[in-house]
Amino acid sequence: MEVRVPLIFRPVYQSLVWGGRRMAAWGRVLPDGPIGEAWELADHPRGMSVVVAGPFAGRTLHELVRGGGAALVGDGFSGGEFPLMVKLIDARHRLSVQVHPNTEIARQLGVGQHGKTECWVFLEDGGEIFQGTGPGVDRVAFERALAEHNVAGALNRFEARKGDVFFLPARTVHALGEGCLLYEVQQTSDITFRVYDWDRLGLDGKPRPLHVTESMATIDFSRLGFGPHKPAGWSALDGSAGCRSRVLADCAHFSLREQSVRGTVDQMTEAACVVVTCLTGQGTLSTDAGEVAFLPMQTVLVPADARRWRLSVSGDEAQVLVATPKF
Repeated sequence: MEVRVPLIFRPVYQSLVWGGRRMAAWGRVLPDGPIGEAWELADHPRGMSVVVAGPFAGRTLHELVRGGGAALVGDGFSGGEFPLMVKLIDARHRLSVQVHPNTEIARQLGVGQHGKTECWVFLEDGGEIFQGTGPGVDRVAFERALAEHNVAGALNRFEARKGDVFFLPARTVHALGEGCLLYEVQQTSDITFRVYDWDRLGLDGKPRPLHVTESMATIDFSRLGFGPHKPAGWSALDGSAGCRSRVLADCAHFSLREQSVRGTVDQMTEAACVVVTCLTGQGTLSTDAGEVAFLPMQTVLVPADARRWRLSVSGDEAQVLVATPKF
C-alpha cells in the first residue's frame, strides 16, 4: 500500500474521573462527562485512530501501518503497531500517582511488549506537576509515606507554566495535578501502574484499582534531575526567513521539535514519518500527493514515503510541534 498524502485522524476521547471540558474551547464537540484525554494519534485497542477525509477515509491507523509498513512509518520499522501516541490532556483534578515500566520490566511482568517514555509540553499556565521522589526519599521512605497517605510529601512538586517541557523516562513516578492542560507524545503503550489515587472514587463510585506491588518493582528511586527540561537554543529552519526550530526532547524512542513558522517552509521526512501538531496559527500542510488544512490543535501524520512536506502559514506565524519516531 502506497501512502504519501498527509493524514488527519478523528480524536478518540477518554472519559476519566479527573478530566475536564476545556477542549471544547478549541471548537471540539466533546462527549458528555469529564474528558481527560484526546488521543490524537493512536494505534491501540482502547483507542484506535481513524482517517477522517481523503483517499484513506475510514481506514484505521493500524490498517495503514500493516499495509504500508516501513514506507509509511520509516526505515528500520519491523512491524507491529505505530510506535508513537500523541495526546492532549485536560486535568481538572489530580491524576493518580503512577509509574510506567520500561520495555524490560513490562516483559518481565507480562503486561506488554513495550515500555512508556513520554514528554509533556504545557499549553497554559496553571496546575501542578509531581515528578520523581524528593531528596533522600528511598524505597523505604516512600513506602512509609504511602502507608501514611502522605505521598505528595514524598514527591517533587512543580507549578506548570505555558511552554514548560517535562521529559519523563519510563520508571519515573509522577502525577499531573489539578489544572494542567498539555500536549503529550509517548511510546505506544497504555501500561500504567497506579501506586496512589488520593483516596478518591472512580466514575463508577468505587475505588480505582491500585498496582502497588508492580509500582514498587518499577519506580527508579535513584534518578535525579527533575523539573522543567531546558530545550536547546533556536536555530534557523532550513535557511527559511523568519522560521526557527529547536529540539525539546531527544531519546531512544522519539525526538520532539518545536517550530515557529512564517510564510512557507519545505522539509524532508528523511528516514521516518513525522507527526505534526499545530498549537497556534493556521494554513495548509502538503506533500507531493495532496494537502490538508492545518488548524490550531490539529495533528497530521506525514508518511515517511512522502519524503518532502510543506507547511504554508496564513497570517503572521504558526507554532508547531514535530514528533519523529525512532527504531
